[in-house]
Amino acid sequence: MSAQHKGTLLVLASAAGFATLAIFIKVAYLAGANSVTVLAMRFMLAAFLLWPILKLRNISVHIDAKTRLRLCLLGALGYGTMSACFAVSIEYVPVPLAALLLYTYPALVTLLSFAIGDEQITWYKSLALTICFTGLVLILGVSSGGVNPIGIMLGLSAAVLYSGYIVIGNRLLKNIHPLVATMYVCSAAGAAFTAIGLFQSSLILALPPLGWLALAGIAVLGTIVGILFFFAGLSLIGAANASIISTTEPLITVLLSAALLGDSISLLQALGGMLIIASVIILQLRSRPAIAHSNDFR
Repeated sequence: MSAQHKGTLLVLASAAGFATLAIFIKVAYLAGANSVTVLAMRFMLAAFLLWPILKLRNISVHIDAKTRLRLCLLGALGYGTMSACFAVSIEYVPVPLAALLLYTYPALVTLLSFAIGDEQITWYKSLALTICFTGLVLILGVSSGGVNPIGIMLGLSAAVLYSGYIVIGNRLLKNIHPLVATMYVCSAAGAAFTAIGLFQSSLILALPPLGWLALAGIAVLGTIVGILFFFAGLSLIGAANASIISTTEPLITVLLSAALLGDSISLLQALGGMLIIASVIILQLRSRPAIAHSNDFR
């Protein structure tokens, strides 16, 4: 299997993992958890699970102090802050609009990667971006009526932060195993949200079994699988391609909601899904095979 195809499959697996987040978070909220508890437990549980995995695979977590600091900042200030902005934006605007604002990040990643000289903007990437964004609008069915500007600002802030996280992560991953990078990102984000929860006395740990099962799902599928596979795919196909392919996440969320929660899928949503799949196919047909780095995920 070529590096290009392998990277694509890894990013698609990442999108599938992230797609479970909304469902598990909804269950956790229904079980009595709040946003700080969900965010803290999401990253702390993921970090605790990653340590024994690294031990069993004999993967060293020792990296130079400068890179370790950068990864921790990437987790606490980058991914952590992005997650918080997105979670709070949902309190001000409808979930579809919040998701659509977040998913402006593929265009931002492409522009940032071009600006710093990491990648080139090509006609097929521009076409793929246009097609996938159109598909997102159809899937999410956004209405702009009565929009709260605070929610708009938070949603766009999440997109900007996530874009920077991806571009910086792409540079940091050249000689770091994806499991090690994921462990540091999760540990830093988990420590930050736990500290916030303790300071505010807002952590809710007295949850029923269903609540803890939801938190475990968030940690394993929505965090470890999502972040790890994205990092692994990112190192093979680059930031722009990975971010565009990851827009399959809302499509998978819609399909999971229909299968697990009984939500219906409209004709426009189905059309939007086909457009997103078309954008991925365009990238596969036109992208040059990527050269695998030394940290190739196996």
